[in-house]
Amino acid sequence: MRPHLLLLPFCAAITAHAAPLPPFTTGPTLNGPVRELRLAAAPDGALVLAVASDDARVSSGRGTFVGRLLTAWQSTPPASTWTPLGDGTPLNYDRPRPVSSLNLALDARGTPVLVWNENYGDNDVVVMRAWRGGAWTDWRARYLGEDLTYAARTLSVAARSGEPVLAWGDTLRGGGSRLTIRTWDGRTWARGEPFNDVTRFSRAPALALDAAGRPVVAWLQGDVLASDVLAKRWTGATWEALGGPLNRTPSTYVAATRLALDTRGTPVVAWLEDVSGADTLRASRWNGRTWTPIGGDVSSPGAASPSLALDPSGRAVLAWVEERAGVGQVRLARERAGGWEQFGILNRDAARDARSPSVTADASGHVTVAWREDVGGTYRALLRRFPASP
Repeated sequence: MRPHLLLLPFCAAITAHAAPLPPFTTGPTLNGPVRELRLAAAPDGALVLAVASDDARVSSGRGTFVGRLLTAWQSTPPASTWTPLGDGTPLNYDRPRPVSSLNLALDARGTPVLVWNENYGDNDVVVMRAWRGGAWTDWRARYLGEDLTYAARTLSVAARSGEPVLAWGDTLRGGGSRLTIRTWDGRTWARGEPFNDVTRFSRAPALALDAAGRPVVAWLQGDVLASDVLAKRWTGATWEALGGPLNRTPSTYVAATRLALDTRGTPVVAWLEDVSGADTLRASRWNGRTWTPIGGDVSSPGAASPSLALDPSGRAVLAWVEERAGVGQVRLARERAGGWEQFGILNRDAARDARSPSVTADASGHVTVAWREDVGGTYRALLRRFPASP
């Protein structure tokens, strides 16, 4: 993220949430600090939580590094206990390789699919597993290892029939980049037609699948300080553009594209956009002809790490981080009456650093937010569960 130059007063149309926050609960007990987490709700209401946490220090022969462990857990609200998916054995293949760029997606039946990056020395690979038939798949032979410096930053994951579907980026010789949908065909990773302008620098794809399994994508295109948020959907034969740029100011600094579809396949996109030198969270919905803003600005200037979900009525829910004096504060807003209902700071302790929010909404409309927070000097997974919106 570039430096924030100026913080302006927050002037979005908002409604402050009057009721007290629901109590926080703790995630699974882990030996080391939590570094990344992802949360998703299955159709039956069960929550799936994937966590990358620190392990021991390890020597690679070129120096020491901290290994990481990837684990996955399940909980059935209103209970707040977590049980491992599987026997509790860490899921990264080549421990003690560090784990990063963690992705979690559930298919229509609730099958969890995990995709992450493993790194050791000069070797980088994107690897994956799925929870199928009561066990985790061993898909290490499916690894993707091309152009990983760029691809690890240019990856989005959806799931269909227990299989990962990837939005994947490659840099091209002579300039430009290529964003495509990749699926496993039984032998290799098949690549679809590019959905971006391959002569332009493109990044930060977001991917969702409609009820027929067809991809809908949003991404950033253009030079870093002069980019646009764009979106397309696959018709079954070609990529169809969904209007023009979504950003309120064309050709500006934008970041962190997020995308979700409602039950009718209508896309909602959220992103960070420069407002007088500071990153501000915004969102829009496709109405069939054009993109319509959802309320005003979702956040105060200085937002980061947004996470987007839709409730069963298709209303947007966003979690993000705002940093104050070097301390991250996790916040939540829910779409309501054409604006945003703001829930304030979710941290267990607003004076302790909190990062990596992940929000999900279940079929009953309950919204759960997970994040990692400094608790006594160690980052732990914390959650809050909110009732359905009236």
